[in-house]
Amino acid sequence: MMICADDFGLAPDVDDAILQLVCARKVSAVSVMAALLAKPTPALKTLLELRGQVEVGLHLVFTDEPGLPPTEHVDSLHRNGQLLAFGNLLGRSLTGGVRSHDAQREIAAQYEWFGDLTAMTPDFLDGHLHTQQFPGIRRGLVEFVAGLPPAEQPWVRNAAEPMETIARRGVATLKCKLIARLGFALRERLLARGIATNEGFAGVCDYGDWQNYPTALQCFLEYARPGNYLLMTHPGRTEDWRRAEFEALHAATLPPGEPCPFVRTQAA
Repeated sequence: MMICADDFGLAPDVDDAILQLVCARKVSAVSVMAALLAKPTPALKTLLELRGQVEVGLHLVFTDEPGLPPTEHVDSLHRNGQLLAFGNLLGRSLTGGVRSHDAQREIAAQYEWFGDLTAMTPDFLDGHLHTQQFPGIRRGLVEFVAGLPPAEQPWVRNAAEPMETIARRGVATLKCKLIARLGFALRERLLARGIATNEGFAGVCDYGDWQNYPTALQCFLEYARPGNYLLMTHPGRTEDWRRAEFEALHAATLPPGEPCPFVRTQAA
């Protein structure tokens, strides 16, 4: 089972919380928002020093996040004014308004900038707010990864999870089902191209009900399956819901986070 901390680079309190969890061996992967970083930070340098015990991935940004630097490393979608609020991006994607070649160019720019910041290629790719799964974006993502040399291809996160598992788990059921449907569409494309991806996903919850996150976390762990199952987390110290995740993860007895074999082809 992989436990991934998202949003590294978003804010100092998020970076600090994630680093504490890495040092406590509570997470096994960290997803970095390279597009929000104008230069390497001390926190990023510390994370890279800990890479031997965690995978470090690229958290792609397609929404217009606060602090997004309007520089050359945020390429086509930003310069063309196409980075949108989440709802607008979703609506445009579902109606065919996001072109895959624009998404591919944006992914390439953020991938290259990640390399400039870290002097490494990312172990995996995913997207802020699950936007890597949106129509148009997911096609561009698959084409980008498929075009990399095989030895450099990262694995790609999908949020597919069986509907019956989501229903039994009982955490933010409708929200999880909607995200999972998009995840299945991405997963199908990834497997068709032989691109590595996770098998199973959890971590989506009602962030307004942050007081109950410890209960949600136990539900996620109860229904996790062996293998390359992925639990997404969002630790931090300032926002209530992020602090609740940090404290619950830090206090929990978690399965050891170890790299798992990835699914690369559709099951027979």
